[in-house]
Amino acid sequence: MIFLKLKINNFFMFKDTELDFTYPKKINSSTLEGEFLKDFPNIKYKKVCIFMGANASGKTSLGRVLCAINNYLTGSPIKDAPNTICQKNKSASFEVTYVTPETKQIHKLTAEFNTQGLISEQYQVCKLKKTNSLVQTLSDINSAEAKFTFNKQEKHNIENPGFNSAAHTLGYDLCSHYSWHYMFSEFNTSTELKKSIDTNLLKEILYTFDSSITGVTKIPKSHNSYVIAFSNKDSVILEDGNISHHERLSRGTLESIEVAVFIDSLINRDDGIFFLDEKMAYSHSEVEIAMLNLMIEKLKENSQLFYTSHNYDVLEMNLPSHSYTFMRKDPFVKISHPEKMGYTKNDRKLLGYVKNDVFNTLPNTSKIEALL
Repeated sequence: MIFLKLKINNFFMFKDTELDFTYPKKINSSTLEGEFLKDFPNIKYKKVCIFMGANASGKTSLGRVLCAINNYLTGSPIKDAPNTICQKNKSASFEVTYVTPETKQIHKLTAEFNTQGLISEQYQVCKLKKTNSLVQTLSDINSAEAKFTFNKQEKHNIENPGFNSAAHTLGYDLCSHYSWHYMFSEFNTSTELKKSIDTNLLKEILYTFDSSITGVTKIPKSHNSYVIAFSNKDSVILEDGNISHHERLSRGTLESIEVAVFIDSLINRDDGIFFLDEKMAYSHSEVEIAMLNLMIEKLKENSQLFYTSHNYDVLEMNLPSHSYTFMRKDPFVKISHPEKMGYTKNDRKLLGYVKNDVFNTLPNTSKIEALL
């Protein structure tokens, strides 16, 4: 599936927040190829979405919402939903518009909750048409008759859906083909190594982060265990994500193992949603940019990469301006799409605009300055 539009209200610190993952027209000489749906070139979507903002500006929370929606569409409940509702005495909702390339359909799902569970749900769907523009396609789904409705009057014998989709419970196929990989920035000394990955990829990435690493060897007959060797003859064992003597590796190198897993997943899946949340905060700027370029290069058609960063240098990667979304919290999350503000080219000047706080994303350091 591909995200096209998203509205969030009262989940985390989002209040009537709208995100647009489409862009209005083709950019001549774009540095990103394939930013449209295969077989439907008029459906232009943001293939690379880089979220930038100060600490606690909502980047990770947005990833949580996207992941929750992916799970919800396939029948899983929204985890810890009561705690993610910001104002407990009010309802929370999301509205998501998305396409499923394999079924050639566009969908719109609206769901509203209170702290006890689902209050209402509406599902709309229609076929994609090659001759329709993006504007017409969105108009079609917005005006489409509801295929399914759940509310107080139409419960369909579901008395307590909890935080599950009533439509999915009744057998509606909201997202028949799905693939996603979300990796968040929580700190731990284990890595997300749940499966065997390409040994050479792991070696090359680890060497980039720590040049004293001379080899990575998979332990024979193991599923996902490796020996990492160093030039001074030291070694550590990486087994099922746990690292012996993890203090031997820097924080950046530890996180690079997770990044390697993420990239391996991105390379080996045909399509999907990929979200990487500040997993290179401890990396040199040039390394982060090189890794991000690798992800973009390997990203398959009909896929989306979501990436969060504090590193302003990624603004100079000469990506289309619509690849960036700027976020701030005041006190609720505010979203700025640069292409909607007139910045519509592959624009390296975005860095200057950010440093001049055009998008109001610079952190407020007045309290620190008052201590000087």
